Amino acid sequence: MAGGQAVDLESVGRQLDLNSLQIMHELKTGALIQASVLLGALSSPDTPKQILNPLSEYALAIGLAFQVQDDVLDVVANTDTLGKTQGADIALNKPTYPSLMGLAPAQQKASDLIEHSLAILADLPYDTRALAALAHFVVQRQH
Repeated sequence: MAGGQAVDLESVGRQLDLNSLQIMHELKTGALIQASVLLGALSSPDTPKQILNPLSEYALAIGLAFQVQDDVLDVVANTDTLGKTQGADIALNKPTYPSLMGLAPAQQKASDLIEHSLAILADLPYDTRALAALAHFVVQRQH
């Protein structure tokens, strides 16, 4: 996570490409959610090792979707709902998905990432409803 935050701070005022932005977010929010999901799985001694890779991929997908949605909300949500000044990232000249690819493509990217995460869960022979609900929350949240 610290590596992603370092990239984030270094990127202010600089133009990042989409790949660099994705790497930054994977190292930040993706790493946090990945650790949370994997620690939850590892807390059970009965968790089979072969489930860890799909859970890791699921977590990285929703972590990235969370950041993309955060960037979208910075553009579309009002300050009262958002809890921070609307457009703060743009004002700070931070690289965001909407600024690099446009608002509608950024919204589609978040949706595609969630669909990918849900497909991963659908292949698991477990009750993954709570994880699916978390994935849906990521793109349905308003702040």
